[in-house]
Amino acid sequence: MKHLSSRYACGLIAALLLSACATQENGTADAASAGAGAAPGSLVADGKLTPEGELRRERAFKAYQAGNKALAYSEWLGIAEQGFGESQFNISVMESDGDTGAANVTKALAWLQKAADANYPEAQFQLGQRYNKGDGVPKDVPKAVAYWRKCAALGENRCAYNAAVALASGLGVPQDRAGAIALFTEAGSGPTALVPAQSELGKMYLQGSDKERDYAKARQWLELAAAGNDTDAQYNLGVMYGQGFGVKADKRKAVALYQRAAKQGHPMASNNLGGAYRFGEGLPKDQKKAVALFKQAHDGGDMQGTVNLADMTFKGWGVRANKTAAVELYKTAADAGHPVARCRYAQALRHGDGVAKNAGQANRLQEAANNASTPCDSDAPLGEWVVNRRTSGRS
Repeated sequence: MKHLSSRYACGLIAALLLSACATQENGTADAASAGAGAAPGSLVADGKLTPEGELRRERAFKAYQAGNKALAYSEWLGIAEQGFGESQFNISVMESDGDTGAANVTKALAWLQKAADANYPEAQFQLGQRYNKGDGVPKDVPKAVAYWRKCAALGENRCAYNAAVALASGLGVPQDRAGAIALFTEAGSGPTALVPAQSELGKMYLQGSDKERDYAKARQWLELAAAGNDTDAQYNLGVMYGQGFGVKADKRKAVALYQRAAKQGHPMASNNLGGAYRFGEGLPKDQKKAVALFKQAHDGGDMQGTVNLADMTFKGWGVRANKTAAVELYKTAADAGHPVARCRYAQALRHGDGVAKNAGQANRLQEAANNASTPCDSDAPLGEWVVNRRTSGRS
């Protein structure tokens, strides 16, 4: 089976900076309604700006845009001190950036915390980022997820996505597939839907146990994300069509999807497209194009692409045969833990094909491959094992 692509290792949505939102989490900055019954001189009443507060807020944004950071700070500070989350957040950003003097991380964090406590979504999002990375605060992933859940409940899709990534991966928090799916669904729905959330949701429905897998939902979400130009979704949807997972197998559709993703630099799609050219699946055979695509996959860090490039190089398919260069490629993938590469390298070491014989290392690599459920017989010469057709257990 082809591997499914994931972005969990680096998938958190990045933080933004200064907030210029015109709304607060509990409604708009409605000066008229806030002004009724407000004490003289009040800038904030019942969580909303009074007419005077609204005027000061406008002056602050205009001053900031004009480069008058001192005036902006002064205007926002008065509102922030009366508990308005947006202004508290902006003061935090200015303290962090040193807009009116030296950067002051302690003050920045204090104001960020106040803004988060005031239920300002952007503050909760960024405080979650800080706890997730250990940026200015002790690293605390559960606390990060808690903040992201809070702003997700306020309709912030970035927060829902980040919390879902953490729960799906189980990095720093207990893995929770159901919770991740619920949050990815939230982040991937509605007018502000995030395409990466749709892609991850499709992948989650595509993988897992038989009970967890749902090909219809996987296709639904992957098609949405693929239409949004998400390369992981294009690749995974290609796998569905290529392998016939929940759909009628269609090599041409698979190839078209791999082509879209490969053009944008997706290494696994490049590898699969290379395989299509190598074996003539969904398009005419072309060994030279296969080699170029396997090289693209290898350069992008896909170890299966490295093994395939090594096979072509070892046998001289679409490229000048070079056993020494091929074995170096097998070694690269074997060192990265790729089980098929370990078997290939073991065979080369056993027979001295492109490398000096080393029976002891060959034994260790063969055992590692077998332990990874990849049947390996290093007594078989590598040249006989590598063939240029689809064969069970072989390249």
